[in-house]
Amino acid sequence: MDIKAMRKEKGLTQKQLAEQIGTNVRWVQKLEAGDIKIENITFLRAVKLIKALTPYDDEARIARDMYII
Repeated sequence: MDIKAMRKEKGLTQKQLAEQIGTNVRWVQKLEAGDIKIENITFLRAVKLIKALTPYDDEARIARDMYII
């Protein structure tokens, strides 16, 4: 899954995404760069990330792809 592409598709800046998931821009930058592995983020942060980047109908599919459920 390409977080950066999903963010851009939603028309969000890194700052906007960071605000929506309750983190800072540097964390988003590290995630997009691959310095933070998606499987190592907290469940709560993963849920917020899914909600910020996907329409409701796609949330379950994306969550399964991220091995959350």
